[in-house]
Amino acid sequence: MAVLFGQEGSQSLTGLLADPHEDSAPWHREVGHAYYKEGKIEPTLEHLQQAIRLDPANEQYYLDLGEVLAQNNAREAVVIVFEAARKALPDSFRIQSALGVAYLTIRNYEQAKQSFAGLIKIKPDYELGYQLLAECYDITQDWENTGKIAARLRGLNPKNSNGWYYGASAEFGIRRQNAESLRTATSLARRAVELAPADWRPHLLLGKLLAESHSDREAVTALKKAIALNSGDSKTYYILGQALKRLGRDDESAKAFKAWEKARANQAASQRTLLVDIK
Repeated sequence: MAVLFGQEGSQSLTGLLADPHEDSAPWHREVGHAYYKEGKIEPTLEHLQQAIRLDPANEQYYLDLGEVLAQNNAREAVVIVFEAARKALPDSFRIQSALGVAYLTIRNYEQAKQSFAGLIKIKPDYELGYQLLAECYDITQDWENTGKIAARLRGLNPKNSNGWYYGASAEFGIRRQNAESLRTATSLARRAVELAPADWRPHLLLGKLLAESHSDREAVTALKKAIALNSGDSKTYYILGQALKRLGRDDESAKAFKAWEKARANQAASQRTLLVDIK
């Protein structure tokens, strides 16, 4: 279970429940923390929500509640929490950022774009804002805007691999549509791999580019590296299976396609329904 509620320690649940200062917002937060450490999610949520009711101007309480919900894959509930937080704290940069991420997780890309664009206006050097905005454009295949935001991110910090990654993705999308050379996209992807060798996504993108360019042997190497870093992504196996088949490595290709089917089934993750009421 992930570490939540910051780095501070926590009293035992038994000690907290005997605390004479009960029913304060900090007390409910600590009790929620203690329940969470014991793996008891429902009482965790009850106490975190009560902390918000008692102190609705404390942004950390909303962030705590949103984090527990996110850890339990209750994505719609996370949005509800941060929309309420935005109403209570309209000037909170952290809440606006968290809400943008929440919109992104439920695939409400238009609202996510608005959130991240607003954050960048407030703080023009906010790297994460550019990265997340580029991701929204990338997912919705708005290649022109993906490329623009990626270029701004590279200008802001050329060592941030995401500027190169999204730049490569945008180039891939544009050039593929027009059956043009993928040389620039491949170069950008290689740079992203150099900057973030432990990030599976640049390896996957490089593998896709190489496969598209019929450099299947090199594509297989990149795709296997992506799988070594993240074995749960189904599309990586599919592209690998295609590349191996073109190379005549039929047994390996069949195994890749079997792994693709398994990963695709596993990716159909169910969302938990956890109700929230912080009014």
